[in-house]
Amino acid sequence: MANRTKPLPKTERRLQGRELNRGLQRGRGSETNQRKDNVKNVSIGLMDVDAAIMYYFNEVIKPTSVINGQKVKVPIYYANAERWNSIQKQGYVRDVKGQLVTPLIVFRRVSMEANETMPVDKLDANDPKQFYTFEKKYSQNQRYDRFSVVQGLLNSKEYYTTAVPDYMNLNYEAIIWTPYIEEMNTIIEQINFSEGAYWGEPNKFKFLSSIDSFEDATEMDDNERIIKTNFNMSFKGYLIPEAFNEFINTQKIFLTKTSGC
Repeated sequence: MANRTKPLPKTERRLQGRELNRGLQRGRGSETNQRKDNVKNVSIGLMDVDAAIMYYFNEVIKPTSVINGQKVKVPIYYANAERWNSIQKQGYVRDVKGQLVTPLIVFRRVSMEANETMPVDKLDANDPKQFYTFEKKYSQNQRYDRFSVVQGLLNSKEYYTTAVPDYMNLNYEAIIWTPYIEEMNTIIEQINFSEGAYWGEPNKFKFLSSIDSFEDATEMDDNERIIKTNFNMSFKGYLIPEAFNEFINTQKIFLTKTSGC
């Protein structure tokens, strides 16, 4: 009768082919540790960049247009493949009633490439050797203790390390529609003034912006003039996939308590 081998546990199958360091197997995501460890894994994806652009348009630039004497906020859409294909065929966007939607800003991501000005040599992408390290000073298990401060005792330090991200250039194209040239000029001025700024939410990831040029693409449709402008945006971004956290990223490290003498 042939000998049957015992199947490897999931953690060992995931780390098969690497040197297994049991000191790093702390089960940060287990049910018993979730109450003690509320530090989230560091991850930055393409949707984080898209969300940062959307936030900056809506909450910082806040493009507006005047319609019938009233100031109206210009809606911003992210165009999926179907919507963008429809826009390219028709040249504009109509609502469910068949009326032109103006004013309007639509953008989409068109390409992504490595940022050659910031190369990162991870040696092995699945087992990187370069990390960022940050410290969490106080937590439920590392509370501030007045007695330890007076006695010069230092609590054990809690560190987290995450792999150096891939630095990328992400390119977007956008279209603006307005009913009148004066409104188009105002929106272009608002967007152009934010060129070169770091777009994103406060206390979150931000990305350096660059806008090349604004191209006038005004059209005539059924004796109706459509004021239209195309422009391209590029952002200096960085990516750490969430799937990477399953086996190596965002590791926890402890240093033992020491004396201040």
